[in-house]
Amino acid sequence: METMKQFTFYPRYISLQGLEDVKVGNKLLNELTLDEEMSLGSRQVGDRSYHIFYFKNDRFSVYYHKGGLDAMYSSKSLDEVLDYVNKLSIADFL
Repeated sequence: METMKQFTFYPRYISLQGLEDVKVGNKLLNELTLDEEMSLGSRQVGDRSYHIFYFKNDRFSVYYHKGGLDAMYSSKSLDEVLDYVNKLSIADFL
C-alpha cells in the first residue's frame, strides 16, 4: 500500500485540520464527538494503518490497526499526537 504524506481526518473532523493547540476538552472537538471514544482519522504507512482516537475529556491515543489493544502513544495534545503519527516511516518497523 502507498504511504500517505500525513494524517487524514475523517469528514466529520475535517474542521480540526490545521488548527493548533487543540487539547483534551476542546469545545469544538467535544461538539463534534458523538461517543466517549472516537477515531478522528488515519494515516497509512506502507501496509500499516494508524488511527488517532479521542477519548472524550481524557486523551488522544495512536493505535496501529490490527496491532492489539495497547496505544503506541498518548497525549492530552492533538498537536503532539499528530506530530508522532506524521513522523512514522516504514523504516521504523523493519
